[in-house]
Amino acid sequence: MSEEEKTAQILQLFKAGATPAPRRRSAAAKSVQITVNGAVSGQIVGGDVNNYTVARPPRPRVVVTPGDGVVTEEQKARINALRIDWIALHNSIKRAPLTDAAAWIRINRKAGVTSYHLIPAERFDLVVKFIKQEMAKLRAMPSAPSKDDDWRRSRISAIKARCKNQLGDADAYKSYIRKNFSLESLADLSTDQLRRTHSYIMGKEPAPPEFPAAPRDA
Repeated sequence: MSEEEKTAQILQLFKAGATPAPRRRSAAAKSVQITVNGAVSGQIVGGDVNNYTVARPPRPRVVVTPGDGVVTEEQKARINALRIDWIALHNSIKRAPLTDAAAWIRINRKAGVTSYHLIPAERFDLVVKFIKQEMAKLRAMPSAPSKDDDWRRSRISAIKARCKNQLGDADAYKSYIRKNFSLESLADLSTDQLRRTHSYIMGKEPAPPEFPAAPRDA
């Protein structure tokens, strides 16, 4: 083979290697939807972002319509005021907070309804008693005296009320505190002394009523 033929062959090989390979067809562009809070707000197609918004239909509003025989507005205000006091007392004593919603759930459950607007009038006293009992449980906790500013006042008021109304003697507590603490006033009792006096008076049974003796026959 002559030198000219060799040169021509080499040039032919270079030309063949310089020919670009056929381009591969790209796969179909993928489409990705973007959803925000349940509503489609955009779509990515082949790397491009196409913004659009599909509005979510409005949620129907539930309206509670009380019927006859439910608590009055004044009774609702009374329940709500007690609820606020209960929450404040709970959160001042216990670590786990009592939220507004949680308090309403417990009140409504006690009344057997789904909303306090539907509490039957005949269950008003039951609801009030329930809230007061929950507050009494909190005030009975060992840590209550140091955390509840109203603890002493409520204990003293309860002692005096029971002595007067149930035991029939407004001074029924005095003999107990004289004997055990050598004191005359509930205000002078220490926290532990007041707790013991409260437990004693709350557990004391009223004296049986005295009936006049039947007249003897002459």
